Amino acid sequence: MTDEQLKEHCRKVLKRIAWRLQYAAKKRLYRETVITERMRGTEEIEDNLSDLYVQEVLMQLPEKARIIIKQVVIQGMTEEQVAKKLNMTRQGVSKCKNKYLRQLAEKLTHSA
Repeated sequence: MTDEQLKEHCRKVLKRIAWRLQYAAKKRLYRETVITERMRGTEEIEDNLSDLYVQEVLMQLPEKARIIIKQVVIQGMTEEQVAKKLNMTRQGVSKCKNKYLRQLAEKLTHSA
């Protein structure tokens, strides 16, 4: 085997090795992508079910309590802002929020 033939043979072997490595990397990436997509899909389903359950539990509260919980806890409004909207005192909003959050916590822990 001449020097030139040896170089050409090594080049072919290296190309084949590089192609196999690239192919294996693509396969691995595809498998990992499929797995993460499946996991993301189940997480979305679980999140949707959790949201539905929270909505169902909130619907069991009196209307004023539901408004207070949604606006203060979920939407992040201040108790003072909600109090102004509902013509209540801030302390009234705070008491209502705390009372119904305790009730929600009890319902959620008993149903789990």
